[in-house]
Amino acid sequence: MQNTTNAEEVLVLEDGQTPPTGTTIPPRQPKWNDTFKYIANPDQFCRQNLQEYGPIFNTRVFGRTTIFVGSAKAIQMAFNGDLKYTEIALPATTMDMFGEYSLFQRPDLHRQRKNALAPGLTGRVLDGYTPHINDVIVRGIQDWATPSRLSLYPAVEKICFDILTPLLLGINLDDSDSATFKELPVTSKAELKALYKTYFDGFYGLSKWKSRFTKYGRGLLARAKLIEFMRAVVHRRRTEGKINPSADFLSMMLASQQENPDGVFSDELIENQCLLQLWASHYEISGLVSSLMYQLAQYPQVIQQLREEQATVLGENSNVNMFSPENLKQMVFLEATIKETLRILPPSSTASRQLTKSVVLDGVLYKKGCVLIAEPRLAHIIQEHFQQPEVFAPERFLPERGEGKMYEFIPFGGGVHACLGAQMAMVVTKVFASHVLQAFDWEATDEPKFVQFPLKKLKDDYQIKIIRRV
Repeated sequence: MQNTTNAEEVLVLEDGQTPPTGTTIPPRQPKWNDTFKYIANPDQFCRQNLQEYGPIFNTRVFGRTTIFVGSAKAIQMAFNGDLKYTEIALPATTMDMFGEYSLFQRPDLHRQRKNALAPGLTGRVLDGYTPHINDVIVRGIQDWATPSRLSLYPAVEKICFDILTPLLLGINLDDSDSATFKELPVTSKAELKALYKTYFDGFYGLSKWKSRFTKYGRGLLARAKLIEFMRAVVHRRRTEGKINPSADFLSMMLASQQENPDGVFSDELIENQCLLQLWASHYEISGLVSSLMYQLAQYPQVIQQLREEQATVLGENSNVNMFSPENLKQMVFLEATIKETLRILPPSSTASRQLTKSVVLDGVLYKKGCVLIAEPRLAHIIQEHFQQPEVFAPERFLPERGEGKMYEFIPFGGGVHACLGAQMAMVVTKVFASHVLQAFDWEATDEPKFVQFPLKKLKDDYQIKIIRRV
C-alpha cells in the first residue's frame, strides 16, 4: 500500500476485516502517568521503555493510546501513510497554535503548498543567503571572548535571530534604531521574542480553556499579536515595493502571489507561514548550534579534525570572513559532526499520526484510532541502526561507514511532513561552526542541564569557557 520498498509488507485492513492468524499487538500497558513522565524527560522515558519492551511499545500520552515506534520499518510505515491510512494527530492545543492556514490543517493541499514554499528555503536561493549568514555571524561573535565565560544558548540565540529575520521576513530589527519598528505592533526584539515564548508555551497546554490564567489561553493571545505583527510586516514590504523572490522567504511568497493571485498564496497563508517559519527556524537552529558547541567542547580531537578539514578546504586562504556554498559542500566531516549531534541530542519527536485504518506490519497490529509517534530518541540509539550508539562518533556518517540511513536517522522527520527548513538549518549551523572553529577555543564547564520538552535545548544558564585564538 506504500510507494516505498516495504510497500508489499504493510497490510491495510478494511473495517471489520480480521487480522491474520498469529498477529500480535505492541507490548506494554498504557499508564495514567505516561504524559507526565514523557514531558519530564523524553530521553529517559524512551530509553527505559526501549530496554524493557523494544523499539515499539504502547503508551497513553496526551490522553490517547499512542504507539512509540523506533524501528526503521515501523517509522517508514508511519511517515508514508498520509491520505492512505494515517492523518496528522497533534494535540488539539497544538493544532490551534499552528492555525487554520498551517500546512497540517489541509492534508489534501499539503504537498501543493509545501512544494510552493520550498524554493524560498532551498537550492540556489539558499546559496544566495550565505553572504548574509556569514556577515551576521562574524559581527555577532566579535565580543564573545569578553568575558571568558559565555552563557552559550542566549549568545547563540541572539545571533540566530538576527540571521533569520532578514532571510525570512526581509526586515532588520535594530533595537538601537526605533525606525525599524515604525508601524509595527512591537517596539523591540525582546518584546517579539517574549510573544514567541508565550505562544510556544501554549502548544502543549493541558487545558483548552481560553483564559489568561492558562498557557493555552495566553498562547492564543500571543498568536493573535504575532499574526498582527506579520500582517504589518507584509504591509510594509508591499508598500516598499522591493519584491525580489530570491532575496528572502517572504519576497518569494509575495512574488508568487503577484504572479498568480488565485494560487496557493493567500494573505492568510503568507502571514501564518511567516509566523511559523520564524518560530520553527529560530528555535531549532539556536538549539542545534548550541548543542553542537557543547558536544565539541567534550571532544578536542574532533575539533582538531574539523580544523584540519577547514584548512584543506580553504588552502592558503585559511582566515576568511566568508564561507561559500562551495566551501560548505566540501566540509563533509563537519556535516557528519552536525548529524552526530542531531543523533545524540535530537530536538524533538518528528511525527504524530493517527491511524484511520488498522494496519499490520511484521506480524504486529496497529489498530485504527491509535496514534503513532516516530521517535528519534528511540531510532537513534538502536544498535541495529548505529554501532555503539552511546559513543559520539561523527565518522559513522561518512561514506565508509554509511550509517544514518533513511528511516533510521530522523532528526527532521520524513515523508510528506519532513521539515521544510532542514537545509537552511544545516547551512546556518555549518557557517556558524566554521567561524567559531576559526576564531575560538572553548571548553565545557559544569554538567549541562537541558530543557527537555517540547524542544530539547541547553538551559540559558549553561556556560562555556571561551578564548580567542591567536
